[in-house]
Amino acid sequence: MTRRPTLVAGTVALLLATSCAGPLDSRADDPHTLVVHSRFTPGTQGADVYADAVRRFERENPGTHIKNVFNGDDIFNTFETARLAHKEADVLLINLYDKSFSWTDLGATPPVNGYLRKWGLDGRVRPEARKAWTDGEGRLRAFPWMGFTWPLLVNTALLERAGVPSPPRTVDQLLRAVRKLRAKGIAPMAIGGNDWSGQKFLMQVMQGYLRPATARRVFAEGGYCAEPEAVKGLGLFAKLRDAGLFAKGAQGLGADQMNADYFEQRAAMMPAISSTIAAVPPKIAERTEVTGLPMPKDGPYRKPTLYNGATSTGIWVTPNGEEKLDLTEKFVRFLYRKDTVQRFIDRSGYVMNLRGQRPSASLPLVGRSVDVSHGTQVSEAVMPDNHVPAAVSAPLNRATSLAFTPGTSARAMCAALDTAYRS
Repeated sequence: MTRRPTLVAGTVALLLATSCAGPLDSRADDPHTLVVHSRFTPGTQGADVYADAVRRFERENPGTHIKNVFNGDDIFNTFETARLAHKEADVLLINLYDKSFSWTDLGATPPVNGYLRKWGLDGRVRPEARKAWTDGEGRLRAFPWMGFTWPLLVNTALLERAGVPSPPRTVDQLLRAVRKLRAKGIAPMAIGGNDWSGQKFLMQVMQGYLRPATARRVFAEGGYCAEPEAVKGLGLFAKLRDAGLFAKGAQGLGADQMNADYFEQRAAMMPAISSTIAAVPPKIAERTEVTGLPMPKDGPYRKPTLYNGATSTGIWVTPNGEEKLDLTEKFVRFLYRKDTVQRFIDRSGYVMNLRGQRPSASLPLVGRSVDVSHGTQVSEAVMPDNHVPAAVSAPLNRATSLAFTPGTSARAMCAALDTAYRS
């Protein structure tokens, strides 16, 4: 499905935390200053590694300066507003998600195929990452940089306390584990039923009966109620929910509470993206096994499933960045350099899209997630974000909360999902 939303004009009041004073306008800076717009706000995952990388780049390139602009979830709107005024940053470090799917098609960001070849970086990129960042016209939207794993984490100590010998690999085993954990007063699974974490999990469970080709179509176009496979998959979700799989009140919880429930051993399982896996406390990590979500034996998947992806963060060049191409090239090359990439792997636990790197010795749970996610004991489910239209993402999260509400039927769930597409 081709995404062609328009950039929305308008005046937006923005509070930008920057490393130096002044509004976002790369053209107002001298030619030796590169403006970089990212989510590496101080205190967030990987921010200290990024700050160190910036300092090293400036030391290695005397006379150059990186001006950082940080945004959280507003980064997409901030970029679009700035681009309309031709005042966008030179480089973006952002994921391929939501609105960013449309930027290259709209001309808001140039394709980087030629730069990747000319700068001699094409041999660094994993083929699956290059494919993920390439649009239907063959344009490479950005330099692939960070990816992710998204498996199921299982606290084996809590399973043992409940008399469950090993992580469940079938739906029947999962239901038995739920009953035993509940009998011991342990929440079987932590989840954020009111945000993106719950939405991804709902879509993963639904794929228990949804073939990959059908999943891609339904995620792109909607029509859940008209697709028997989707309704059957939502029925599976309702069965697991009403059997007591989730922590109490999951329909009102978010990802932060989900993480806390698992980190503090109030829940035995949690679906976790790799950036969250890197934050698991060491004592909990020691008793955590990485696996996939059990699937029904009469569905399309014969093994437990998980999500894998290559679109966590790319290095986007903007039209303003093309006007400082020599400096942009130096920075991209630096971020692709093996020692720079290895620091992100070792110290932040990021999963990188580049060849020739070793796993993190200090964050072994992330390394295990990579091994398991690319191993033979699991299957890869279809990642909804690669297909759901940008305008649907937020309404789809709201529809998710209804699905996590006890007693909601599969028909009510699919109706809420379809409403999200119409809205």
